[in-house]
Amino acid sequence: MTEEMTEERSLRAGETRTVVTPRLRLRPPILADAEPVAALLDDYDVVRMLSRVPWPYTLADAQSFIRDRSDETVFAICLKSGGEVLGLCGIRGNADRPLRGELGYWIGRPHWGNGYATEAAHAAIDYGFTALGLNEISANCRVINEASRRVIWKCGFRFIGSGMIDTAASGRVASENFSLDRSCWRSLKSWGEAQ
Repeated sequence: MTEEMTEERSLRAGETRTVVTPRLRLRPPILADAEPVAALLDDYDVVRMLSRVPWPYTLADAQSFIRDRSDETVFAICLKSGGEVLGLCGIRGNADRPLRGELGYWIGRPHWGNGYATEAAHAAIDYGFTALGLNEISANCRVINEASRRVIWKCGFRFIGSGMIDTAASGRVASENFSLDRSCWRSLKSWGEAQ
């Protein structure tokens, strides 16, 4: 069995590699991350923009999420220097469409405005198309979440429509839905390399 085949099998089993970007290290979350994650999500302005995060968010919620993430690839977003946890990002699988995933991300308020969400999202998208072998990645954001929309646009997603999503903290809310397919991602990557 080749090394690539072994890696592919472990990735499908829910394992996640560490990904390094210019300023960040995206690594699998560990139980020691539960405390900083819970502290960063002790902010309703962050939580109200997320679909699956309850309010209030507790240490037990963070521990449970870190322990049970079998249907998605999750990364703790950490500073490369120092290792401080800034937030989480990942790709959630789609059981009905196995080669499609959904991008999710959040950054704690103390770290807003530094471009970390875009940098982490780019890395997670690359991981989704390469390591996970996806053909399409979707993303959505609340219509009032201008910051998240900017991240999605910077990653090359195209707008596919509006709708409603159910959120754990805010109930049913209006959303905007976006998609990025493998061919568009490849084009964007080649354009970036040509500069």
